[in-house]
Formats: sequence, structure tokens, C-alpha cells
Amino acid sequence: MLAMLNPFNMFETLAGYLNMGGPVVVALLASTFLMWMLISERILYFTFAIAKIIEEKQGLWAGRSDRGSWEAHAYRERLISEARVENERFLGSIRSLIVITPLLGLLGTVTGMIEVFQVITDTGSSNARLMASGISRATIPTMTGLAVSLTGVFAINYLDGKHEKTITALGQSLETEGGLGYGAKGRLTSSEQEAADVNITPLLDIVFILLIFFIVTATFLDEDGIAIASPEDNPPEELTRPPPTLVLAVRNDGFVAVDGGRLIDPRSVKPVVEAFKAQNPRGVVLLNAAPDAKVETSVLVLDQTRQAGVDPAVTIQGQD
Repeated sequence: MLAMLNPFNMFETLAGYLNMGGPVVVALLASTFLMWMLISERILYFTFAIAKIIEEKQGLWAGRSDRGSWEAHAYRERLISEARVENERFLGSIRSLIVITPLLGLLGTVTGMIEVFQVITDTGSSNARLMASGISRATIPTMTGLAVSLTGVFAINYLDGKHEKTITALGQSLETEGGLGYGAKGRLTSSEQEAADVNITPLLDIVFILLIFFIVTATFLDEDGIAIASPEDNPPEELTRPPPTLVLAVRNDGFVAVDGGRLIDPRSVKPVVEAFKAQNPRGVVLLNAAPDAKVETSVLVLDQTRQAGVDPAVTIQGQD
């Protein structure tokens, strides 16, 4: 906490805050500075200057000998009106800034959402790191605008209370003679026009609706898919040349010819296939059966190859 009081650390914190919030936060800080400068001026006015103005108006009224004529009542209302104008100076500007600050926060929310949607459009998915900047620019201006507006509401209520209190006290101090007609009730001692209330409830509803929409649309789940391996430009040589082939030809005399050469018993096919696969893992076994070969012999050779862990390709050999 003490480190935050260091001017250098405060400058770094403010710079980081502005960087996360974006340009809208800069406009918010400028409007906040202007609003509180006007609020400070009004507080100083009601603390020190208002007593002198009331005393001056009371002195002008006390210097009149005529307090019962129509002109006297018009002059009294003029004194109260002048005091009211002095009291209400800058109050309208303060109310406008109180309303503007949450609107600027809403503008920051919209711009941050646009940035998040642009990230989704560019990447095609929800990347948390890329979306973090847009999310911060969508939430920080809203938080800043609402916080500034709330402090301004408390301040304007205080200033309005001081204004009404001083005008009422001034009207009661400017006594008039009884039994008069026009202006006997002091119609300028209280405002007939209702004070403009700063109601930001509809704006808060809009902000929360937009935030809910933002959360719903910015949450995506990455779907699992099938990984596709693209072919290499220069594949290895063992992938381009055809695999080795072991041809088992079943003859009509009950023997099996291995690669058109040596003859073996059908019951000895399994070790031959196992030895071939050990030397050539990518090898292919082809089973050729002569048309007049015994079915029992072909089935036995097929079983032997499958017991060796190979499912051979079967063809029917034509007659010579």
C-alpha cells in the first residue's frame, strides 16, 4: 500500500490502467477532472461566498423604507432571483457530466466487444490471450464511468440541498409587511419547477444486458476433430517405393510355392510368414489359389497366415 504512494509507482499504475482501458478511459478521466473541478468550485462557493451574498441582499432590503407596495415585492423577488442564479451556476454542467460519464463507459463496453468479435473473426476461435485486451477495454470503462457517476450523484445532491437551504433562509429573512396582495407568499423562495433528477437506472439495465450478451457470445468451446496429416513435399524413399510382397501359391498337388520357387507343406506356412514380417514390417502377403487346388489346402494356408498375424490378400490364379 505504501508503495502505491510513491509518485513513480502511481504514474506506472495510471499508465497501465489507461493502457488496459483504452482511449475511452482517457476521455472519462478528462470529464471526471472537469466535473470535480466544478464541484469543488461550488463547494467553496457555498462554504465561503454564499454568506457574503446573503448579507448583501439583506442589506439592500433593509435599506428600503417601502416594503408593502407592488414595487417592493418585485424588488424582493429580484434579490432572491439573483441569489438563486448565483447558486445554480455550474450545477447544470455538473448534472450533464454525471450523465455523460456512464455513457462514455457504455461506449467503452461497445468498443471492447467489437475488438473481441474482431479477434474471433480473425482467429476463428476464442483465444483467451488475444481476447483479454478487448475484455479489459469492455469492462474497465464501464466500471470507471459508473464509479464516477455515483460520486457525482452524491455531490450534486449535497449541492442541491445547500442551494435550497440558502434560498429558503434568504426568503425568510426578507420580511414583508402583512396584508399585501401580489407576491405576498414569496413565490421565488422555492422553485416551482421540479429539480432534474439524475436517473441512471435504465442505463445500468442496458449495461448489464450488454455484459450478459458479451459473456454468452464470447464463450466458445473448442470442438475435437480428426487430425489430418498433410503429405510431405519430399517424403522418405521407403514411403515412395512399393512394399515387399510374399506370394504363396497353392498348387493342385497340395503343396505351396513360396515366391514361385521352393515348395513347402501347407502346415509350414506360419513360420515362413513370421520370418517374412520380421524382415519386412511393411510387407504384403498375397495368397494365390489355383482353380483346381483343394479348398481344404487353401483354407489351411489362409489360417496359417492369419495365425502369423497377417490378413493376406486372396486371388484366384487362372489356368496356364
